[in-house]
Amino acid sequence: MDTSDLFEKPDGIYALSHSVGPLPKSASYALQTEYLQTWAKQGGDAWPLWLEQIDTFCDAIGRVINAPHHLICPQINLASGFYAFLTAVAKLPTHKHRSTILMHKDAFASMGFVITGLVKTFNVKLHLIQGDPNDIDAWYSAFENHSVLACLVTHVHSNTSVKSNVADICKIAKQFEAFACVDIAQSVGIVPVDVKQWQADAVFGSCVKWLCGGPGAGFMYVKDALLPSLEPDPIGWFSHENPFEFDIENYRAAQDAKRFWGGTPSIAPYVIATASINTLLTLTLPAVVTHNELMKQAIAQALPENRRYAEIKEHCASFGGSLCIPAIDNARAKAKLDQNRVKYDCRGNVFRLSLHIINTQEEALIIGECFIS
Repeated sequence: MDTSDLFEKPDGIYALSHSVGPLPKSASYALQTEYLQTWAKQGGDAWPLWLEQIDTFCDAIGRVINAPHHLICPQINLASGFYAFLTAVAKLPTHKHRSTILMHKDAFASMGFVITGLVKTFNVKLHLIQGDPNDIDAWYSAFENHSVLACLVTHVHSNTSVKSNVADICKIAKQFEAFACVDIAQSVGIVPVDVKQWQADAVFGSCVKWLCGGPGAGFMYVKDALLPSLEPDPIGWFSHENPFEFDIENYRAAQDAKRFWGGTPSIAPYVIATASINTLLTLTLPAVVTHNELMKQAIAQALPENRRYAEIKEHCASFGGSLCIPAIDNARAKAKLDQNRVKYDCRGNVFRLSLHIINTQEEALIIGECFIS
């Protein structure tokens, strides 16, 4: 698929979409016309137009994750949304006896740090599931043996690209009357996400990776039935039902998910992200996913026959958008990747490689051959 007219492509073979997705050309145009020009021409009167852009962003995210736009709230990142949600549910009188937050040990560290910050204020504690992220018995046992307030399921793990069986874990959470939360940062845009099918209570995502929306455009989804009972920390004027009322003695929380929004928001990141998401939706997300699957297969097929690569070669379709490859000879693989100008990163002795819609099969084969000793 030729996407040269749609995306900027960094020099070399770009395989870092798990970190920052490639920049769609539409994003630069949108930033100029929908944000900067509006600011230049309207000044302080630009707010109504900017807020229309926020609504458009929420609508675009809703189309990606199968949720109505009023259940989406912009966030600066995943941690901010997770923090706000936990502060809200921890206050509920019916859950005051619950204190444990469950997540797998391979969850994104930032989400664990959120719990660290809440320990003293809300008396919560973190319990980490060990072993296979999809060991349902381990999850069940953890729920059974701890007073669980909420769990966080990582849809795709950043260090391994292993996908979690989100629906099954959310189902267990419901059995124990705990809140089911999902981190979709490494999946949204490249692995299908359906919040209705999962029946999750809250979902946290970012546009910086596979959605190609750049940093700063995070978001959260909150189940409709929960909203009236949730009072998050912190709040600000954009958490208000009418942000422009300005009555300091009359706070009324927004009736939709924007009660989680807070103070004066950024606008530019969401203008950029909306344009980027719409580019991907124009290509269609199934086509983007299929292209990624072909890229992963090409890398896997080019890997040498060795037991170290057996699982990747046989089951590459079961992973998220990335392949996390442990080299037989790390130094040699690194030298070859660098020689071929491949943009990648490492976690320990594992090479993380992610090919998006801008990449070609030829590039995938080059990457695979870099691991041949």
